[in-house]
Amino acid sequence: IIVEVDESLPSFRVLLGLHKWSEFLKNSKGHEETVSGVYYCTYGSDRDVQKNGWLRIDVEDGWFLKPTKACVCPEE
Repeated sequence: IIVEVDESLPSFRVLLGLHKWSEFLKNSKGHEETVSGVYYCTYGSDRDVQKNGWLRIDVEDGWFLKPTKACVCPEE
């Protein structure tokens, strides 16, 4: 997942790194030990991301009815 964040946001770098779900989700029941890693993306534009096979999907509030489960990334 690539998340687009405006770099003019004063503290956008706090989004980077390891995040324990129970520390930032309101309802993390059952996911107390789940973590996600967020890394800086070096693509220069949205178009560069698309050229490399990523599909843009805008996030909608209605998608988040319940917490999702973490998945293991496939090996390359």
